[in-house]
Amino acid sequence: MSQYRVRTPEPRSRLSKALAQVMNETRQRQLEAEQQGLLSLEHLIRVAQGHSGQSHHLRRLLLALYNGYRWPFEMQRLRGLDASLQADALAVIQMATYSGHEIHTFIEGGDALLTRFWEIEEANDE
Repeated sequence: MSQYRVRTPEPRSRLSKALAQVMNETRQRQLEAEQQGLLSLEHLIRVAQGHSGQSHHLRRLLLALYNGYRWPFEMQRLRGLDASLQADALAVIQMATYSGHEIHTFIEGGDALLTRFWEIEEANDE
């Protein structure tokens, strides 16, 4: 009889379980980010439709999430927001990071809204 025995390796089983756990945790993080982010996004959109400095900063944030190449976001703009809007902005950024969906898809008529924000901000740049 040989000194070697064939067996089913356990590490694969443990690796599969660990991978499943990471995937579940990632999905949970996505769901939590979306849940909080959607409420925050509604608030940001309401304020962004105004005419204040905070509205301007929020339009720039939403445009950066929509098309960051054309609308890069300068982080100091967060300083121009009150604490509540800062928290909402960070929640929306987190949602956009973890959700796997484009920001405009969370908004009914999102393309049209962001196009309007785009036009407002282009006019402000002139």
